[in-house]
This record gives sequence, structure tokens and C-alpha cells, in this order.
Amino acid sequence: MALRGALRELVALSTIPAAWVGRDPPIIADGLADALVGSLHLDFAFVRLCDPNGGGAVEVTRGHAWKAFPEWLQTHRGAVGQFSSKKIVNDVGGAQPCRGVVLPIGVNAEGGLVAAACTRTDFPSEIDQLLLSVAANHAAAAFQSARLRHELDAKLGELRQARNELEIKVAERTADLQRSEAYLADAQKLTHTGSWACNMAMREMRHSSEQHSRLYGFDPEKGVPSFEEFVQRMHPEDRPRVVEIAERANSEGKHFEAHFRLLLPDGTTRYVHALGHPVFNASGDLVEYLGIAMDVTERTRAEALRDGESRILEMIARDAPLEKILESLVLVVEAQFTGLLCSVLLLDEDGLHVRHGAAPSLPPPYNKAIDGLRIGPKAGSCGTAMYRREPVIVTDILQDPLWEPYRAVAEPYGFRACWSTPILGHSGKALGSFAMYYREPRGPSLAETRALEMATHLGRIAIERKLLREERERLRQAQADLAHINRVATMGELTASLAHEIRQPISAAVTNAQTCLRWLRRDEPDVAEASEAASRIVNDVTRAADIISRISVLFKKGALQRELVDVNQLIREMIVLLRSEANRYSISIRTELAQHVPKVMADRVQLQQVFMNLILNGIDAMKETRAGSELTIKSEADDGQILISVSDTGVGLAPEQADQIFKAFFTTKDNGTGMGLPISRSIIESHGGRLWANSASGRGATFQFTLPTTLAAHA
Repeated sequence: MALRGALRELVALSTIPAAWVGRDPPIIADGLADALVGSLHLDFAFVRLCDPNGGGAVEVTRGHAWKAFPEWLQTHRGAVGQFSSKKIVNDVGGAQPCRGVVLPIGVNAEGGLVAAACTRTDFPSEIDQLLLSVAANHAAAAFQSARLRHELDAKLGELRQARNELEIKVAERTADLQRSEAYLADAQKLTHTGSWACNMAMREMRHSSEQHSRLYGFDPEKGVPSFEEFVQRMHPEDRPRVVEIAERANSEGKHFEAHFRLLLPDGTTRYVHALGHPVFNASGDLVEYLGIAMDVTERTRAEALRDGESRILEMIARDAPLEKILESLVLVVEAQFTGLLCSVLLLDEDGLHVRHGAAPSLPPPYNKAIDGLRIGPKAGSCGTAMYRREPVIVTDILQDPLWEPYRAVAEPYGFRACWSTPILGHSGKALGSFAMYYREPRGPSLAETRALEMATHLGRIAIERKLLREERERLRQAQADLAHINRVATMGELTASLAHEIRQPISAAVTNAQTCLRWLRRDEPDVAEASEAASRIVNDVTRAADIISRISVLFKKGALQRELVDVNQLIREMIVLLRSEANRYSISIRTELAQHVPKVMADRVQLQQVFMNLILNGIDAMKETRAGSELTIKSEADDGQILISVSDTGVGLAPEQADQIFKAFFTTKDNGTGMGLPISRSIIESHGGRLWANSASGRGATFQFTLPTTLAAHA
């Protein structure tokens, strides 16, 4: 019976550890103490479970039979070698006799210990000790397992935390990489730059960024194109050169750079600047090339347009023919866009019809067909643009109603799109139009719009400069006509004086001729005296001829002709012509002409007119004055110019008239036209000089003008 009971107890104790699996150490200690008291019918139980790795111990007490056990344990710990073996206590003290036993767990109780007390006289029997030992060992194993499980859970917790932290870092890093890739993609898109990687030796493309593929006209969604596909997109004229550059760099393991064009399937041309950098492995072997390709089409086009603009402006500045300027402008713009055809139409002077300006690439029959067409609200792109004075964009000629009247003219030549911008002058008046043609339906790109704006701007400058030049020529001709009329009118007023000047040498010639005849009719002709008289006749006739020649020049109407003119000599010639007019009013003419005055580049007739106007004005101002009137003409040279002064002793000028007298139609004479002085000032200013008037301090007035000698020095 005792053995059977012991077996039952042993089996019961053996099943307890299953309930301790996964439990915490305090629960295991509590369970062991409860099991000992309940199964072995003990009056007292004490359980200590220790962590062999130095962790804290767990102690549990059940019952009060051995109340002094803690003190006993403290007293006997050193004596029993830290309970390296079991210890039986025959009397544990107390009111009733009670026996106890202490069993170590593990070597030197490193796993803890179990103490029990019971009032049975046979306690602890061998079975009791066996059951206590089995239960203690089970508890120690469970305790250790719990500790290990706890450590494992802790390590697993640390691993989970580390994994979570790693996953967070990986997620953050992935997000950073994705952002970086997005930033890189955006940067490449903004800068029109794509990246690539290639094994040149194997002709294998290992990487092509989205922007790089799009640059070559490929769809990035379809994967990385082959090496050969990329090469085939290069312009045929550039392909051999670029391949040679890349292969040479690959054989030498060096960096390379290349500029080339791409010719896309739709006919678009792109300009590319590519860079390649070699990548070597640890052994120094060339592995691949990494590089970038930049779309420099806009920059190249802008540079070409800027250079073309400079050339056009130079032609305008040189006053090249308008036809040549407009033709060069058209060719500059056409060269920037594949398949583009351009034209310039000019608006006729009537403001209603268009005239051919420049269209070197358009078919001549087409140019001839549209020359002279009338502008209006439905007059194609150009005629409508000039009529509306605003850009007209026709993306499909065959469908747009603006081209309905002229569709039959354009269709045979394959024109499908036409964008026209009016060339407007500063006043807003339409001068012409600049048009772009394509042989497929389409609208203008931003680059084409900018080129169109540039072309119309240059066209306006060229056309307005030509119109201004023509207007200036008309004005110059009108001034020349007016000056001629003024000279003729003035010469008409001098008829009497000029007749007197001519009559004098003619009368002298007649007298000398008669004298010559008398010497020759003598019985003994005096040839010497007759010869001397004949010589005087020649001088008198020559003098009369010179006067008539000078008068004839003043009456002559012709183109301006500048030459080197001796101003002092010109003054003397005009005095000869006008001396008789001055003598009529008892006016003396005095000159103070500086010596060695340099010649000036001028039109002789125009300067004669200026001197004639100023001298006659001085004579008119002194007609009503008393005797002693004098006209003084001075010349002097200083600081690269000649200063001429014409002073009179007449009635003078009021201060407010000093500027008014140079205004057209203002006159102080009863029968004056008011044009002499304005014409004179215009002539002097056209020669680079200046004409002005001053009142003299005493009486009279002084007119002065300057002429530059610098032009003459370089003539």
C-alpha cells in the first residue's frame, strides 16, 4: 500500500511540470510549494529557486510549523557548505515534535533548495525524500526553462525590435531613395538630361533613364532599347563620328564627350551633348561606361537664331537691299526646324494688296499666285493676319474656312499648316507678314512661336528702315527742290545787279575791240598795241564767262555732289557776284579771312547758297541805314572746324527773334518768303555744322556757322 501510494504521488508530481511550461518563476515556486504541502501532507514547505546566471532568487513559504526556518537557514548556511547535500533536522522546535529536511537543488544548491517539516515520526522517509527530490528537480528544471524562455523572449523581443527598427530604417531609406529618384527624374526632366550605362565592348545597354529614352524617342515603359537601336537614332551624318569617339575611348579607357544630332522617326531633329565616364573594378578592368546625354536643341537653336539675328542686323545697318535682308531672315528661321518653309509678304502702298517679299524655299508658281491678292477677313493666314493686325494660326489648311478661297492654290504643293504674324510698324499700321508653312497639320511649338516673334521683329526693323530711308530721300529731294526754288527766286531779285556785273566786262571788251581795230586800221598797223588790246578783250570775256558760269551753277538743278571746297575762295567768288548789289546801297564789303584755312568736304552749290542768303540778308538789313554801312565776312580755323561770321551794321535783331528767324515762313521783310535761313541752317547741319545768330553789342547782327574739317582730312 505504501509503495502504491508513493507511486501515485510520484506520478502526480511528474505531471505538474506540464502545467509550469511557459509560466513565470514565481508561479512555478508557488506551484511547487502548494504541491509539496498538498501531495505529501506537509506542515511546512519552503522553496527557493535560483538563477544560475546570477538573476534574482524566488522564495515561497507555506505553513507555520517551522517558523524559525529563516533564522535556522541563516545560521546553518555556512556550516553545511551551502547545503551541498541534504540535511535532516530531527526537531525543528515548536509546541509539537516536528522533523524537517533540507534538500539542495543542483551542485552546492546553485539551483536553490527545498525545505519541509512534518509532525510524522517517520518523516522524512526514503519515499518522502525521493518525492521531495523529484519535485524539487522538476521545479528547478521548469524554473530554468522559464528563465531561458524569458531570456529567449527577451532576445526575441530585442530581435523583433531590431527588425522593426531595421524595417523602419529600410522603409525610410527606401522612401529617401524613391524621393531621390523622383528628384533626379524631375531634375533630368527640367534640365533635359538623361543618364545611361553601357558595356561598350559587349555593345550592351545596361541602363537608360526615362528621360534618356524619351530623348531618343523611345517609350520608357517598353524597357531599355538595345545599343544598336540607340545608335540608329543618331543622324546619319554624325553616326560614324560618334561611334568612333566612343570606341576609341573604350579602347583607351578614357572619358569621352560628343556633340551630335538625333533624327527621330517623325523627322524631328534634336541636338545632343553626351558625356561618358569609364568605371573600373578592383582589378583595374574596365567594366562599363556611365554617362549622361543632354538635350541642347533649344540652346543650339537659340544660339543659331541669335547669330542669325546679328547677321540680319548687320545687313540692316549696312543698308543692304530689303529683298536680300528678308531672304536671309527666312533662311535663318527655316534652318532651325525640319520641314519648315517660310515667307515674307509686304503690304502694298494702297494698304489693300500683298506683294511678294521673300520666299526662297516656296515654289515660284505659288509665290506668283498669291502676289497681289487682296487682304481681308478670309484671305488665308497672311492676308487675314494683315487685315486683323494679329497672329493667325491655321493648323489644317484643308479644313480651315479662312483658306477656302485659296485652298486650291495651296493644296497642289502639299501645304497643310500655315501660321502668320503681321509685321506692324510703330504706329500699329500693318507693313507685311511673316508666315511659317508645314506639309502636315500641326500647331506651333513654343520654340517656333519665339522664332516667329523674332522674325517679325527683325522684319519690322528692316521694312521701317527702308521706308525711313525712302522718306528721308524724298525729304532731301524736297529740300533740294525748295533750295533750288529759293536760289532761282533770289537770283531773280538780283537780275539788275547781275546784269551790271556782266555788262561791265562786256563793255570793256567792246572798248578794247574798238581800240584794237583802230590800231590795226592805221596806215602802219601797230600790231603790238593791237595785240595788247586783244589780250584785254580775252580777259574781259573770260571774266564775263566766269560770272555767267557761276550764275548758271546756282540755277542748275541736280544731284548733290560733295567735294573738297576752299571756303575762302568761295567767299571771294560770292563777293564778286554780289558786289554790285552792295554798291547799289553804298555798302562796303570787308573780309578778314584767315590764311591756310583747311578745305572742307561739302557741296559747293549748297555753300554758295548759304553765303548768298547771309550776304543778301546783311545787305537788306542795311538798305535803310545812313552812309557808312559795312558788311564784314570772317573766317578762322580752330579745333577741327572752320568758323565763318557774316556781320552787318543794320537794324539788328530783337532777342526774341534770334531763334524765330530760323523757323520756316517767319520773316522780318515785307516781301520775304521766310525760307532762306531755315534752308541755310538745314544745309549747314547736313554738313555736320551749326548755324546761329547774335545781336551785335552796338548795332547790326552777326550770323555764324561752323563746318567740320575732320571729314575733309580723311577724304
